[in-house]
Amino acid sequence: MESIAGTLLPDILSPVNAGLLVAASFLTSFITASVGIGGGVVMIALMSYFVPPVALIPVHGAVQLGSNGGRTFVLREHVDWIRIAAFSAGAVIGAAIGAAIAVRLNNSVILIGLGLFVIASTWIPLRKMAAIKTRGFAVIGAVTTFIGMFFGATGPINAALMSNSFSKRQTLVGSLAALMSAQHGFKVIGFAFAGFAFEQWLPLIAMMIASGFCGTLTGSRLLHVMPEKGFRIAFKIVLTLLACGMVYRGM
Repeated sequence: MESIAGTLLPDILSPVNAGLLVAASFLTSFITASVGIGGGVVMIALMSYFVPPVALIPVHGAVQLGSNGGRTFVLREHVDWIRIAAFSAGAVIGAAIGAAIAVRLNNSVILIGLGLFVIASTWIPLRKMAAIKTRGFAVIGAVTTFIGMFFGATGPINAALMSNSFSKRQTLVGSLAALMSAQHGFKVIGFAFAGFAFEQWLPLIAMMIASGFCGTLTGSRLLHVMPEKGFRIAFKIVLTLLACGMVYRGM
């Protein structure tokens, strides 16, 4: 069984580590589906310990595309599709510009920059903006998708910018899932055109997407009842430790 699994995985990734990532995909999708945000940041921090930096952002983007796509499907009745279309138009531009630059960064820069980004997005409170008009979603789509080509997990930024644009929590979670699906989708396309070879990672990506969808189904049931205060504190501490490890390895 292990030899069969080995043939489906990149040489640098052991079956045990792949299994850990598949399990982590369930957990992080559960987190995002139940409390709205955070799973993507945890996922990229964990993946940085097993996936080479040069492949980290593209593979994470593909996994998050599947995870957010599943959450969009589950909450599709709550999605604001007009604003998602505007966001997607801007995301195309951001992905096209960012892909050409991101593939040229070296491993140390990626790890240090990503670690600092995770720490900042975890502890620095982002001021929630007033409700944004539809055309503003296009601007946010371009800017945050460009940032995402380098740092991967922009969910907390998008959530802070758009939280007051949706009146109901279900609409916020569903619409964030849809716009993150668009963002990660264009990101994957951008990296593919820039020359990243997704083929060797496809079996792992598929397993993580399937696991993540199960986590989404489970977490969605707790969307209305999960207490957040204690969870958020522990969540931030774990993220900070993971991010510090990323910075240390990059240095």
